Amino acid sequence: MTTAPAVPATTVAVRLTAPGRLDPTRVATPAPGPGEVLVRVTAVGLCGTDLAVRSGARPVPALPWTVGHEGGGRVVAVGDGVDPGRVGEVVAVEPNIACGRCRFCAAGRTSACPDRRSLGVNAPGLLAGLVAVPAGYAHPLPAGLDPDLAERVVACVEPWVVTRAALRRAAPEPGSRCLVVGAGSQGTLLCATLLAAGHVPVVAEPHDGRRRRALDLGAEELVPGEVFATVFETSGAPAAWSTATAAVDRAGTLLLIGQHDGPSTVNTHDLVQRQVTVTGSLIYDHPHDFAAALADLPAVADTLAGLMEPEPFGPGRAGAAFDAVAGADRKVWLAP
Repeated sequence: MTTAPAVPATTVAVRLTAPGRLDPTRVATPAPGPGEVLVRVTAVGLCGTDLAVRSGARPVPALPWTVGHEGGGRVVAVGDGVDPGRVGEVVAVEPNIACGRCRFCAAGRTSACPDRRSLGVNAPGLLAGLVAVPAGYAHPLPAGLDPDLAERVVACVEPWVVTRAALRRAAPEPGSRCLVVGAGSQGTLLCATLLAAGHVPVVAEPHDGRRRRALDLGAEELVPGEVFATVFETSGAPAAWSTATAAVDRAGTLLLIGQHDGPSTVNTHDLVQRQVTVTGSLIYDHPHDFAAALADLPAVADTLAGLMEPEPFGPGRAGAAFDAVAGADRKVWLAP
């Protein structure tokens, strides 16, 4: 193992100790194994998946359990087979680790891998001071970014890559007006992605603060009755389904990012008659989606940072951070 000086023997992890309960816990610092890097985590963002893990709605393999999947930090040590020159890099962690062997991985559709390890969900998460992750899933941020900005914005990179993958799959015509249903963290990041790609995002969002945030970013507000060739549903709220389907034009595409596990009423006659394509977009595909996104990060890093809450929560206030997500206008994040 190659290491920077002064890696402590223990670190603090935020662990789920019972459904609904998070406790900062001192644990042994993991040693990076062959092909791994040890990352000093600087920022971790929160999303609906994390809330489902905390509540117990998304069961984890064991308790206590280290949570969190949106984040990164600085490489402080590397395991065997990893270039020692990586020590000191600021990296964003790609938290969905594909098996690399199944037919989906062979086809480049790692998002469909049935044996995928998801940090914070079925593999220990990132919300700890020090974590070991596969080197190929720790993506260096481009050189030249301000170090403080880089160490902060890693909390937004993973959900931002989700939106870029969604845009790639939807493939709207250049310069299109695209409807974004839901302007929470994921929806607002999608608005930023659409703007950067030369599209015009239009938002439908009942929460005043979130809607204003998207409009301040450059999105437009939905005018009732307008239809779109491409509609993105990001909220996962059952009530959003009718808004999304009603706004899809004939022969248009409805791309679903948000998820819920309850029933939805689907008028298949209407969808078929209008020849609407409905597509589910799950995460991203390794390694090209992360690599392509990070190449473009310098142009949007300040925008992404502006979509985050100004200050992080610390490990001792993890419960308050999770509680804040539902009502927050911006991305809630922690600094382990």
